[in-house]
Amino acid sequence: MTQTGLDSDALYDRVIVERARAPQYAGKLEAPSVQGEGKNPMCGDKTRVDIALDATHIQSVRHTTRGCAICAAAADLMAQQVSGLDVAQAVSLSGRFSAMLVGEGSSTATADTSLGPLEVFQPLRSHKARIRCAELPWIALKEALSHADV
Repeated sequence: MTQTGLDSDALYDRVIVERARAPQYAGKLEAPSVQGEGKNPMCGDKTRVDIALDATHIQSVRHTTRGCAICAAAADLMAQQVSGLDVAQAVSLSGRFSAMLVGEGSSTATADTSLGPLEVFQPLRSHKARIRCAELPWIALKEALSHADV
């Protein structure tokens, strides 16, 4: 059993279903500092992120996602987790998230490396074809941040 109470092969954790049905960070920003897109032509998933930056930090993130529940929930949880971070921290979090999905690194997270709510995607390790669904919003985030003048 995992922290969420589902076995390790469970694909749709309660949090994933809830965030896909009622996203908290969906929509567009009026005047984003940067934007990025992620597309998966194999399944049709598409995510666009709008990011408002100040001199050093991500002030606000919104996403427009058309895709499966995993992609939609990943976009929403990503937006939540990167809000308030500086660009380097957001890029680092992205790398740690990807490493978790493919099973790289330590299997026991410390307080410094914990991914918090993003750990609900850990069961995707057993569903390799769905990893791209969870990574797509992060691809859009990295594209957007590559345009940041921070």
